[in-house]
Amino acid sequence: MLKWLRRALRQPAEAAPQADDHALALEREAQGLRLEMEERERSAASLKSELERQRNGESARIAEAVQSRIEKLMADVAAPVAQLITQAHLLEVEGKPVQAKDALAVAKRLVRALEDEGLKLEGGVGETASFDPNRHEPLGGQAALTPGQAVVLRFAGVSYRGRLIRRAGVERQ
Repeated sequence: MLKWLRRALRQPAEAAPQADDHALALEREAQGLRLEMEERERSAASLKSELERQRNGESARIAEAVQSRIEKLMADVAAPVAQLITQAHLLEVEGKPVQAKDALAVAKRLVRALEDEGLKLEGGVGETASFDPNRHEPLGGQAALTPGQAVVLRFAGVSYRGRLIRRAGVERQ
């Protein structure tokens, strides 16, 4: 009976180290998983900050390119604008006559500079065309024009890089 009692007492004692080993193994695994999760969180945060840095850099490059294009346009139109202002001053303030052909030459230079940047005149003044409500706008209090009706352009239409921004002003022929 003593042997039996010793065996009974010994078995739980032997089972306890196995349970402790299993619990330790699970704790080590859980700790490893926690460390792996923390590393992935740091990696995700690092990637997010890198993405934000790249976005900011791209935004800055785009803003710089736009600014450069605007500066080029302003440089191209600076001389004609200065000449127009001078002609206006001569006429309005000093009362000196300004030749219409001189003002027209300056205006044409200004239009050419804008055309170099993508502006396009749609149709010429005095041209006849078939009325298209998507491209033409009746002038004054004219009755409605019907599509296809013959009209005369009185003001050119204006488009920018293929997109119509001002319809041509037309009158019935």
